[in-house]
Amino acid sequence: MFELNKVYSRDDIHAAVGGNKASFLPAYRGKIVAACLRAELNPRAPEYIVCNSGAAARAAGYTLSRQMEPVPVFIRQEPDRYRFAGHFAVQESYTTPADCIPFIQGTGFTTQQISRVIRMCPQR
Repeated sequence: MFELNKVYSRDDIHAAVGGNKASFLPAYRGKIVAACLRAELNPRAPEYIVCNSGAAARAAGYTLSRQMEPVPVFIRQEPDRYRFAGHFAVQESYTTPADCIPFIQGTGFTTQQISRVIRMCPQR
């Protein structure tokens, strides 16, 4: 479906997996179908996904943290250009500020602005 390190637009990603084109964790039929991450907000991506405390990000992070199926992960290179980093599955999820602190450095977020950090594991 996606080629490793190839660049895709949000329209390309949406056509392949569905979900909201604007969401960083688009969902379709109750499941997260991709992760479309900005490096400046997720400097440790694709291994760690930082979810802010906004309602939509909090809900999407919760949904992904409970999901067993791997998702394709994309890292934004420039506006509407996302590099496919591979398929990743949730390994762990952190919600307490003490657990999240090591993973939010360089994101620009404070601990109060984070709802969850999700540790992802590459799938072959």
